[in-house]
Amino acid sequence: MVRSDAAGLLAAGPLSPDEMVYANGPALWLERPEAKVIQAKIRKHLDTGQAIPRAYLMKSIGLLLACNPATTATIESIAAGSMRVRGAAERLGGIWALSKRQRDFIRTWESESYREKLSRTTSQGSLQGRIAVVTGAGSGLGRGIAIGLARAGAMVAACDLDRPAAEETVSLIRQEMPGAAAAAITCNVTDETSVEQAYQTLLQRWGGLDILVNAAGVAPAYSLVNLPADKFRFALEVNLTGYFLMARAAARILMQQGMGGSIINLSSKSGLDASKNNTPYNATKAGEIHMARGWAMELGEYGIRVNSVCPGNVFEGSKIWNPEYIKVCAKKYGIKPEEVIPYYVNKTILKREIKRQDIADAVVFLCSDQARTITGQTLVADSGQVMVR
Repeated sequence: MVRSDAAGLLAAGPLSPDEMVYANGPALWLERPEAKVIQAKIRKHLDTGQAIPRAYLMKSIGLLLACNPATTATIESIAAGSMRVRGAAERLGGIWALSKRQRDFIRTWESESYREKLSRTTSQGSLQGRIAVVTGAGSGLGRGIAIGLARAGAMVAACDLDRPAAEETVSLIRQEMPGAAAAAITCNVTDETSVEQAYQTLLQRWGGLDILVNAAGVAPAYSLVNLPADKFRFALEVNLTGYFLMARAAARILMQQGMGGSIINLSSKSGLDASKNNTPYNATKAGEIHMARGWAMELGEYGIRVNSVCPGNVFEGSKIWNPEYIKVCAKKYGIKPEEVIPYYVNKTILKREIKRQDIADAVVFLCSDQARTITGQTLVADSGQVMVR
């Protein structure tokens, strides 16, 4: 709807209880898409005792919403419907908005008060409303972390080279949490153009970024004398170049936003304590930790925190722990393939198998405000196998 009198139409108060409860009143008219102008307009709005609007009408752009994704469709319908009613009312004699007495009654009316609380979804997770990108989200730890972030309330972009696998992760999120904001994005982390396109897709969909979790990884297992050079280079490309490209693009966005943010490099206990017949993995996982430390020093002044998580052996849903890799491990330790998982579990102090949610919990903590003073650090979640010194 394009109207020269839109600002005047919106100057009248709310027309219905729904507009008050769900949209916090009529859409706020904005002349220009400039941060300082918008901030001043919202501040003036708040100074009059009104709540922060959830709908905005920007000149020459259209309707913008700032709300929980679960209520987007409802608020869009209310805001658009209100504009149509206002336009019609103006032609038929003028707008009759709710009176102050009616507004006060609605605010204190028990049933409307209850609906208002529901619309604010007070039972929110520690990452409610934050936008997260997870690479390697189509399987293994990437999938587990994506689901864990969604459980904490984040809006999750599941990035993977395998699009169907990423879509399956999104489907799992929505099955468990109907209404959760999740999207599958195709991304080859080793390709600059693909990385840029993935972030553009994210920004066009949700308009910002708060969290990056680098979790895409490979682990070609060979002894030193049998390691093909192309396998070594492939691990460098995915585990180091991929982390670098994703973090560089994320940092540029986070710095421009000026609201801080969090970057997590998913490393491994092998990044701290080398394992046999694992040259590419040992080298790249150690490199990921040091890249994170350097980034933390560079980005701290912008309020951007960078940390690493070093999981122990996580077998659940892992592509790395495939039958061939398990055979290699069995041969390395002189045991049967079916004995490999119990063998690794028994090497830990807690004698407890590590699950994907255990690692997701560590990531959620580091991305939350509870970890607001933690940056440049390495959190080891391995049931007590490697002691950080």
